[in-house]
Amino acid sequence: MELEPLRLFLRVAATGSFSRAAALVASTQPAVSKRIGALERELGARLFERTGRGARLTQAGRRLLPRAESLTAEADRLADVIADGEQALRGVVRVASQPSVSWPLVGDLVALARDRHPAMRLQIAEGPTRQIEEWLGDGRIDLGIVSVVPPPELGEFHTLFEVPLMLVARAGDPEVRRRTTRFARFARLPLAIATMPNGGRVLVEEEARRAGLELNVAVEVNSIHVMKKLVARGGLYSLASQNAIADEVAAGELAGSRIVEPEIWQSFHLVIGGRRHAGAAVQAVAHLIRELAGRARGPARRGK
Repeated sequence: MELEPLRLFLRVAATGSFSRAAALVASTQPAVSKRIGALERELGARLFERTGRGARLTQAGRRLLPRAESLTAEADRLADVIADGEQALRGVVRVASQPSVSWPLVGDLVALARDRHPAMRLQIAEGPTRQIEEWLGDGRIDLGIVSVVPPPELGEFHTLFEVPLMLVARAGDPEVRRRTTRFARFARLPLAIATMPNGGRVLVEEEARRAGLELNVAVEVNSIHVMKKLVARGGLYSLASQNAIADEVAAGELAGSRIVEPEIWQSFHLVIGGRRHAGAAVQAVAHLIRELAGRARGPARRGK
């Protein structure tokens, strides 16, 4: 099978439209429809439902999607596989990070990669640990930054750093006027917190069980951006690292108080996907991430 029909399939899937996909590849809608039809006949399955509003993936199309992404990504890395020496590093490296730790780490990574390896191109995604593990397992990304020790089949991993978790509240709230907050007090506050099995949520649930407490979960939010907006309105509290709320603290919107008795430390790990050979470019970006982790801002315990 040739790769170009798969690339076209991905264009249609991404845009939800044969005509928009045709515009992207400087072709026509009938030509794109004909090529997709040929791919469907070759695979023996219908990949799209044609509707008046565009094209929607069928069940077969949804099954093909991650494999098509993986195959085309592998082809895109051929130049990287045969690259000779750091100066020749090129190609696309796909990195996914949890939102709670992506900034400023991703910003620093992009700047450092452009400086040291200008021929390389990074693709950055955000997602919860479970989603990143799925992407790694499908081969849709090369590197993932997660807050739970990954299963061995996902690939090689390195612990980057550990950060202490904080009670987060609206700036000026009495609960964060103190520098520290006892865990038992944190557990009683109405919390806007991620659903299980989020890394930070797992840690505080485990500590609550050890202490014979039950967290007062008011709302579960799987978006750190929405969580911060909810907390900034007042009346709700949450859990985050210092870096995750640094911008909002600087803007006078949020404040934090370090959780103690006991302290809660969250670890973050870099996973090098084991689905395919990690070429020189992937290894170089992994090295940059580990280098930046060693310079982590704020209180942190460095990984090894």
